[in-house]
Amino acid sequence: MDPLSQVISFLELRNYRVGGFEAGGDWSIRFDPFKGVKCYAVTSGACWLAVEGAGEPVLFQQGDYLLLPHGSAFRVASDPALPPEDWKRHFLGVREGALVKLNDGGGVTVLGGHFQLAGPQAEMLIGMLPPIVHLQSKTDRENLRWAFDRMRQEMVDAKPGGVLIIQQLATMIFVQALRLYLDDSKGVGWLFALSDKHVGAAITAIHREPARRWTVAALALEVGMSRSGFAARFGQLVGDGPIEYLTRWRMLLAGRSLSRGEPVGAIARSLGYESESAFRTAYKRVMGSTPRHHARLAAVG
Repeated sequence: MDPLSQVISFLELRNYRVGGFEAGGDWSIRFDPFKGVKCYAVTSGACWLAVEGAGEPVLFQQGDYLLLPHGSAFRVASDPALPPEDWKRHFLGVREGALVKLNDGGGVTVLGGHFQLAGPQAEMLIGMLPPIVHLQSKTDRENLRWAFDRMRQEMVDAKPGGVLIIQQLATMIFVQALRLYLDDSKGVGWLFALSDKHVGAAITAIHREPARRWTVAALALEVGMSRSGFAARFGQLVGDGPIEYLTRWRMLLAGRSLSRGEPVGAIARSLGYESESAFRTAYKRVMGSTPRHHARLAAVG
């Protein structure tokens, strides 16, 4: 499994809610802070989006897609100058997968999903993303249009099994939106580094064999670079050195195993540590708590 698929699978991605709305005339809605990620598409018309702490409102037009990865409160409106209504007035109690109409609709249609992400891996995936991920190129539209068109049809038809189909489509849209964002953007972090031929190959090797006694020299040889050139490029693209990244990935794997109730000794050995004490020290340094504390919290939760 490739690194992005691995991390997303670790997130235990869940569809908290899927739905949409059609709005006409003058309108403005404020949504509260939320946990997880929201993914939307404007399938007709246009509207303004303002995310708290993210600067000026942004205009989204037909065919645009967006992710809101940090859970900040936001407003959606026909005019950003309009005073907003609370979302509960229109959306509270609406059935899953419904298409809500504001002012009888007719102006703009917005479809989307709200995902909850579980575990410390969530920060590893979304911590480096901006407050608004805006996808608007022609390629983006072609790749996502079919899924959103099908989602809207399922909402309108309301046939048996429709909610499950909508949820699966929303999950696919979330992953595809991340992929498109990586293709179109530059940044620092493992997520962006995946598209680099050499550093991406090194990250894949680490994910494939996390227990191997990797060194910087061994990873450089794996991807066909000099040790110094590889170390410099990895640090430039990822923001951490190769061994720091390896340790962090091991600890994320360990956290998942601890949540499943696996013994600390077995986890340490499976990740290449010769002693429990070395593993415990690394875990506390990276994760900020002891393995025993993590296991205890998982058992209570």
